[in-house]
Amino acid sequence: MNKSINKRFWAAVRNQDWNTALSAVQEGTALMPGDINFRLAHAHLLLHRMKDLRTGLPVLRQLVCDAIERNSEHWMLATLDQLFGAAHDHSHFPSHERFALGKKLAEHILALNPPHSGGQKFRTYPAVARYYYESGNQDRAIELIEFALKSLDSPQPVPDELKQHLLPNLLQALSNYKGEEVCYGALCAAPQSNLLKARSLGGPRRKHKKD
Repeated sequence: MNKSINKRFWAAVRNQDWNTALSAVQEGTALMPGDINFRLAHAHLLLHRMKDLRTGLPVLRQLVCDAIERNSEHWMLATLDQLFGAAHDHSHFPSHERFALGKKLAEHILALNPPHSGGQKFRTYPAVARYYYESGNQDRAIELIEFALKSLDSPQPVPDELKQHLLPNLLQALSNYKGEEVCYGALCAAPQSNLLKARSLGGPRRKHKKD
């Protein structure tokens, strides 16, 4: 049944038939309310594809409540991305509610993995930092990205391939938030107007050694 719903959903998405996609994802959500993928697809379709705030905001509010009730870092992070993810246009969102929901999620994520505790920060802190930066708390955003960078070198081993994948984005975010060039070892980044543009232009560059 899951495969059948997914097949209908993705076929509709490819055709940009949002009403059919919505029907499929609503069926999936009704049958499997604990499936985060259906829940996210439901909110994403309504808010970012159909721009239907009247229907979409209650769906998102419930997703925020369920993520917090579950005390699931994964659910909270995925939901926060719907509100502050760089890939989405949030210009049509009611600003007050967007930041109020973001605050709830950010605070609960930090409570699960406090800044001065051990553990990996690089998975969740960039999204939380984006919330703080957009809400006007630049210093807090910088602090959280710095914690994320430090966690790459924590005693808990991080695979080198994963580290090399994450480092450019973390460094670019730090540069954007500080408004100045920053370096980490041989890798440097200069401020860009937004993270997506920065990545398309090549992102961070290698620091050249002087002769």
